[in-house]
Amino acid sequence: MNKISIIFLVLILLIRQIFVLSANDETYINTTNITYDEERNILEFADDSKINIGNSNILVDRGIIDYNKNEIEIFGNFYLYQETNILSGKDLIGDTNLQNFKANKVSFIYDNELKIDSDSALRTGNDVFFYNNFLTPCELIGYFGCPTWSLRIDKTKYDVNRDKFIHYDSFLQIADYKIFYLPYFSHYGNKAPRQRGFLTPTIEFAIGGNSGIYTPYYLPIKESTDIKFTPKFIFSDNFNFINNYHLNTILNHKLSGGDLTFDVDNIKNQNRDDINNTFRVNLKQVLDKNKILSLNGVLTNSVSTTRSQNEYPIRFEDIFLRLDNYNLALNNDYLRAEITTVESFDSTNVSLIPFSPHLNYYNTFKLSNSISNQNEIDFRIIKRNKSQVSTPSENNTLKINNYFTSNKKINDLNIYNKLSLFNNISDYSFEHDGELNGEERYHHLILSSDFYLKLNNNINPRFKIIHNQDIYHTDNIINEDSNSLTFNYQNQYSDNRFFGTDNRDNTTRLVYGVESDFEYNKYEFDININQSYDFNKQNNFNQKLKQISHFSDYALEASTKINNFLINLDLRIDEKSLSKKEMNLGIETNDPLNISINYHETHKDAFIEKSNDTEYLGINLQKEINDNLTFEYSTNIDLRNNFNSYYDIIGLKISDECSELSIQYSNRSYNDNYNTTPEQLFSINFYMDYLGFFGYQQTTDLFFQKPGNIDYGL
Repeated sequence: MNKISIIFLVLILLIRQIFVLSANDETYINTTNITYDEERNILEFADDSKINIGNSNILVDRGIIDYNKNEIEIFGNFYLYQETNILSGKDLIGDTNLQNFKANKVSFIYDNELKIDSDSALRTGNDVFFYNNFLTPCELIGYFGCPTWSLRIDKTKYDVNRDKFIHYDSFLQIADYKIFYLPYFSHYGNKAPRQRGFLTPTIEFAIGGNSGIYTPYYLPIKESTDIKFTPKFIFSDNFNFINNYHLNTILNHKLSGGDLTFDVDNIKNQNRDDINNTFRVNLKQVLDKNKILSLNGVLTNSVSTTRSQNEYPIRFEDIFLRLDNYNLALNNDYLRAEITTVESFDSTNVSLIPFSPHLNYYNTFKLSNSISNQNEIDFRIIKRNKSQVSTPSENNTLKINNYFTSNKKINDLNIYNKLSLFNNISDYSFEHDGELNGEERYHHLILSSDFYLKLNNNINPRFKIIHNQDIYHTDNIINEDSNSLTFNYQNQYSDNRFFGTDNRDNTTRLVYGVESDFEYNKYEFDININQSYDFNKQNNFNQKLKQISHFSDYALEASTKINNFLINLDLRIDEKSLSKKEMNLGIETNDPLNISINYHETHKDAFIEKSNDTEYLGINLQKEINDNLTFEYSTNIDLRNNFNSYYDIIGLKISDECSELSIQYSNRSYNDNYNTTPEQLFSINFYMDYLGFFGYQQTTDLFFQKPGNIDYGL
């Protein structure tokens, strides 16, 4: 074998043992500085020997490889570089395959980020030991003139195969100041497979409350499945952890074309006998290009975490299984098949258990270039184990709706005509009173013509006539859809202004308005205003909104951008006094800081069921003071109740390329007499690349920047 071939094979072996590389034909060897003594079987490196194999480089001062003794020794400096890993040092000595070696003044840069400087390094098999070392992923000359954070470590063990770092006797340094001692901890590199073990623990405390500690444990089951257990132990006066604890368990499973997640919460509150349990499941699976299967469910024996006045916790289950099928029988048709169950029960007696299969089919036909037909069939069964006067034990409802639309354009006039036929049949059964059993139905027709005139580039008058024709209806139709009610510009133009099944518009009406966009003083404005004229002023919609005239209130929506301020306004104006009854105002800007202001006001005379004036103000502020510092503030204020706030949150975030410090204070003042009580929380959270989180933390996602995103831990 010639000299060049021997050198080539030796250098391939050298690089592979340190970085586990594969060589290719793009190889460069500086043979002027490398010689081979064939008689003694020794390879000698002279000063500044250079080797390049593909994307790997080796530079050594001087050294020898003695194959008879199975030894390699480098005198002076060596430098090994491959992709994003660099190993350098002095005076390396070991066996020829470098499974065992030692070196002095070693520097190791992992993945072009994590830096380790050590007095000495020793490799035995698959383990590399660094002694008296310094570790950081931060810039060496950073914001403080030194790394933002670093570790001073007596000994680090790096498992090459598992890509795992284990540190013994470490000090966490912030800006070169030692602040925390860690006798032992470990983490993984970027190339490591998922590993089971404890993640970084976090302590939380509430002002005036008990402190607690989160100790999450991560367990990968297989390549597509993992579990995270997050128990929270609360430190009470008597240290009785069994009497007061939280446990969250999340199982994630990746499917081919979908995801499956189970989320379980177990909560034991102090001085309460019961354990509150909540189980959530979420599934979304693409079956093929036309079918999507969805499953969502919540089962709990305690839910009372929103602003409410529940004397006791509401206990319920809410589950639906849904199949969406596109292009089922025709092109552009759609079928949704769904089974829903919502079980509501108190602590002793089960009551109100709806079981609701639901089928919804929709198709469309294009009859000509300007005429189309849409058809909808909706069938739902709602079953309960008990009934009340307004809630049957079984409700079978069939809806058949047909729509015919015709669009025309005459010069600058666009005309949209629509004929809608609504048919609803409901069969009610009442287990507590058979005399209430019966069939209820309605048949309703709506004719509408919408005229939209493009008068010029700025002003567009709009006129719509809507005729509601009640063909037939019974008097005891029960609304199990929606009780929502609103008055705004868009809803004024709706064919039916109600959302539920028990009410439909019972008047013919005209809606007229103007849509305009114009420029004034170099600022652009979009302003839309309309009003309706109801032929029957005693119609059911007017009664709900306390309107007694043929003419409705005015609905106005406007938006503009003035400098860096984006302003949106929705306004309801009394048609006689021109005073405002409702107002929603939103203001956003990003200069000099990000501001979002939302103001809402409703007068007590706006709706028949409204008894008091309401006025709320929501504010969100965010300011990036510089590249490293961000300030945040948000609040929701009841302006009608002594300017009391429902919540205030103040946060400060300090970040750089390798860490993030988040400080937050929150104050929530609402109370539902059970789980949601006034509280003040203070959290300090410090995130470090490769290591995860340290510090005090009040949020539920304690160890992850995003829910379900696994970082590195113990």
